[in-house]
Amino acid sequence: MKQTVNKGFTLIEILVVISVIGILSTLSVGVATVAKARIKSSAAEAVIQRLELALSQYHNDFGCYPPTGSDAADNSVMIGCLTGDLNMDGKYTGDEGDIPSNHPRWKKPYIDIDKSFPVRAGKLMDPWDVPYRYWENQRECPRCPYNGNMYLLYSCGPDNKATEMTRDEVIDFGADYNRDNIINWIIE
Repeated sequence: MKQTVNKGFTLIEILVVISVIGILSTLSVGVATVAKARIKSSAAEAVIQRLELALSQYHNDFGCYPPTGSDAADNSVMIGCLTGDLNMDGKYTGDEGDIPSNHPRWKKPYIDIDKSFPVRAGKLMDPWDVPYRYWENQRECPRCPYNGNMYLLYSCGPDNKATEMTRDEVIDFGADYNRDNIINWIIE
């Protein structure tokens, strides 16, 4: 007599497969989250490096860096000086009488107005949708312990926060909100 064999999975086999799929999906979500955070940090570093180049070219032409806006989060003055878009309309100001675009030493837009730099209300935003911070040191704070003859340029990082009431607070990386900031100066 022939014996029939049931072809199928047992309940235990199905539970093991479901458990393995659950573990793998949990791991992949964690890896994707870490990768996304690294990509945003790398993008912020790239923008800071691009701004450093533009600020250096501006300094070569004018002998100074663009001034700080009303506060560190107001980078619109710097962006206006680098792009020539001083009235924040997304176009080069041209010969409308605004400085620096009609200034004899203003050679070019140091940064092009394009989609690679998200500007809202005249402020350049980081990958976390918070304005990059800019403090000009050369005139305003020449004794700043970091980049005294230059500027402080940074992103608030993943936590979107920074302690920035004064320059001393900006450069204090013992402060709670400054630990993940992406900065342009070297801490020794």
